[in-house]
Amino acid sequence: MPRGALDKLRVLDLTDERAIYGAKMLADLGAEVIRPEPPDGDPLRRRGPRDEGPEQGASLWHAFFASSRRFVTLDLETS
Repeated sequence: MPRGALDKLRVLDLTDERAIYGAKMLADLGAEVIRPEPPDGDPLRRRGPRDEGPEQGASLWHAFFASSRRFVTLDLETS
């Protein structure tokens, strides 16, 4: 069963906060969206507001925009 209209599409997400909603929409439509992030985590993970529940300290902003996506760690500083 297909996941969505874009289920055969793979997208490399290189956006910043100005275009992150577009990547979320592609993922929500079924595309496989992969976002590389540095070893210390995506800077967008540190943006508030913060969760005060079980995931204490987690960025709610990041949780919303990162849904349906995969993240890979990519260190461009080492060879």
